[in-house]
Amino acid sequence: MRLPLLIAGLLLCSGQPALAVEQPGSALIAQLPPKDSAGQMEFFSRELDRAEQLYDNLMFEEADRIADLTIARINAFLSKNRGIEGVDEIEAVYSARVNQLRQLKAFKAAAREQMEREGAANYDQKRETRERKLREQREHQYRMAVEARRIAEARAARWWSLWAGRSYSPILIFN
Repeated sequence: MRLPLLIAGLLLCSGQPALAVEQPGSALIAQLPPKDSAGQMEFFSRELDRAEQLYDNLMFEEADRIADLTIARINAFLSKNRGIEGVDEIEAVYSARVNQLRQLKAFKAAAREQMEREGAANYDQKRETRERKLREQREHQYRMAVEARRIAEARAARWWSLWAGRSYSPILIFN
């Protein structure tokens, strides 16, 4: 009975982990991240960058779709690797990144609303100018129509009496 205790004591005091000697690799393999984690994490970063760019371009619906899908994938990745050392720090990074996206969306949404309000105010401010230009355009079109009628009357004056049996008398339209 003393011999196993003595060996256990020597192993503990020697500074070498007992698990690594007795069970080579089983505890250490469980602590390593999966082989495909780098690729997955790179994909997550690209998708979050893409969502950020879409928010920056005020494309909220598409950015929300990409962000939600990426967050679901990240959550699945984190829950699958929950037992691995360091996953909490990785989760903290992704939580901060997602929070950053939410703040960017709120910032850009507020900026978009401000731009829309300013645009509406500018549109209302220039209403008189638009109405004046429309009135001038209608007046110009009317003058062009009167001129076209006068040109047509001048061309048809010679033929009018032959066709109508009387001379042409212009209709008066007041300017």
